[in-house]
Amino acid sequence: MATSFIHPALILIGGAFLLPFIKEPFRKLYLCSVPLLTFLDVLYLNWHPGTHGVVLFMGEWTLTFGRVDTLSIIFGFIMALMAIIGTVYGLHVRDNWQHIAAWFYVAGSLGVIYSGDYLVLFLFWEMMAFASTFLIWFNTDKGALAAGYRYLLVHTFGGVLLLLGFVLRYQATGDLSFGQLDEQNTQLFTWLIMAGLMLNAAVPPLHSWLPDAYSKATVTGAVFMCAFTTKTAVYT
Repeated sequence: MATSFIHPALILIGGAFLLPFIKEPFRKLYLCSVPLLTFLDVLYLNWHPGTHGVVLFMGEWTLTFGRVDTLSIIFGFIMALMAIIGTVYGLHVRDNWQHIAAWFYVAGSLGVIYSGDYLVLFLFWEMMAFASTFLIWFNTDKGALAAGYRYLLVHTFGGVLLLLGFVLRYQATGDLSFGQLDEQNTQLFTWLIMAGLMLNAAVPPLHSWLPDAYSKATVTGAVFMCAFTTKTAVYT
């Protein structure tokens, strides 16, 4: 475990908490700096593959927050770069809450990508779902509130499927590590996990939430949502 490990999600979360205290003329510079620091942290991790951020939880489970392998290197780079592009695109937005929701959303995505076990994955998975819901609710257009509720309900249902699959897998195997499932020996938990992932990936016929939600999000919010929810699900 590398002692210098700093999770990219922590930079975004910390930046989100500090944002309301940053005033002009430093605000736009700060908005650019936080995702840029996140991107540099991702580049650092890409040069140091392996397992980082291992934490013992409740004396029984080992939580792995930083599994850096060939696939997470690629997706982490893309997501961190998109965080910069999306934030720069939304520099004109004066509402700090939109930026805060977007950064928590990206933090959830990066958390999933670097997770090494199902508990960490589920934590950041739900962070993504709740943060992205606010990107819909911040739109003042008619129907945005209802679309946000539908989006939240759908993704909460998907999260329940995932959680049930994780619990059943742990009950059957005693293992919570996030690895490739055995497609030659599928069980109920295999299909539950697959269904939860397919819902977020908008795989037909589980895709009806996507046009409903994306069309009602704020313009900047839609830019972020198009880049993170389905792509993170494709990774998983």
